[in-house]
Amino acid sequence: MIINNSTSLPIEKKIDQLYASIHKLIGDIVFEIDALTCEALENETLNFTTKGIYHLFGFLKTNNEQQPWSIILKVIKPDSEEKDDIQHHNYWCREALLFESKLLDHLSEYIKTPKTYLVEEQNDGTIWLWMERVNGCFANSKEQFDFIANRLGMFNAEYLTVKAIPNESWVCKSWLKSWTTSSRMYAPNPESYINQIQDQEVKYIWDWFKKLTEELNEKLASLSNLPRVLAHQDLGQKNMFLTPNEQVVLIDWRFMSISGIGEDLGKMFGVNMSLGIIPTDQYEDYRDSLFYSYIKGMREMGWEGDERLARYGYCISTALRSIWEVPQLCSLAAQLESNPTNPKLQDRVYQLKQIINIHKVMEYEANSLREHIGILITQYSRCGPDGPLV
Repeated sequence: MIINNSTSLPIEKKIDQLYASIHKLIGDIVFEIDALTCEALENETLNFTTKGIYHLFGFLKTNNEQQPWSIILKVIKPDSEEKDDIQHHNYWCREALLFESKLLDHLSEYIKTPKTYLVEEQNDGTIWLWMERVNGCFANSKEQFDFIANRLGMFNAEYLTVKAIPNESWVCKSWLKSWTTSSRMYAPNPESYINQIQDQEVKYIWDWFKKLTEELNEKLASLSNLPRVLAHQDLGQKNMFLTPNEQVVLIDWRFMSISGIGEDLGKMFGVNMSLGIIPTDQYEDYRDSLFYSYIKGMREMGWEGDERLARYGYCISTALRSIWEVPQLCSLAAQLESNPTNPKLQDRVYQLKQIINIHKVMEYEANSLREHIGILITQYSRCGPDGPLV
């Protein structure tokens, strides 16, 4: 076997595991590996609990024929003490437990996930996840994002119509509460310099933000009363693949949770604004078309509930991303006043202002829905997930 390893990963000691994984890839066929290349996938935004992601590929020989093979190897690791808590939104071991449970093997036909070949604990405390390499592309247009939102609606609606909610102890039950708690812990604290900032728009945003944080527990509690669905909760562009046969494949399930309807869509919209994937001048168009597509998917699966429930979850989960992004804006605005000609700072401050303006509008809309939501939730709890909501 020819081995080309450009990483520090001791892949040469894992040939048995490699053979076992390829057997699951191609079936019960006798083969020999001719060539193996191990490359680290470049990723500037690796999660705290991810040590590395690697692409293993090469050629194998079977029946005197040579054919290519390709596998993804993800190495996860412990991080801080808080991430040892099974209910933390970023519990470091969740994805390994998820793969071992085979829960995703019975996922919806509307949302797919990579096949897992092997979950392997290491002596250094890390866990290696050997899995399928997905052949697909990332969403880059509103039409593609709408398609994913539609499939997400179908996926969520299955848990309101035909599927039972998973009850494993390591599935996060209060994802947004955990995420906002961590965000407040690690975000910049502008209190000491906010009054020195000259940008009046930033000051108005800060005043709105203070009121938002005062009502945070109440808003989180209201989300916990929404109809519950299985959620991915990390729908950034690079975690969503569109395959040539028009399937949606989601990777990186470490944030998997039981959440209220609309929450997963709020994460999808909010995080792709933050990452700069959604163009700044199209925020409003995406906001409305994503929700329309999501509800359409839910209706196609037979959910007949009141869409205001989903709209509420969508608006609140998007708006609460300000818990992280408003402190970031204040910090960068202060830097910009000290360095006013810095184009990167100018662009990022402008982008964050536009994002937070969307957050504000969606928070106001959620507030206007609150009086209806209480009645609807009462009706939901009396009727059950299959009962009529008017």
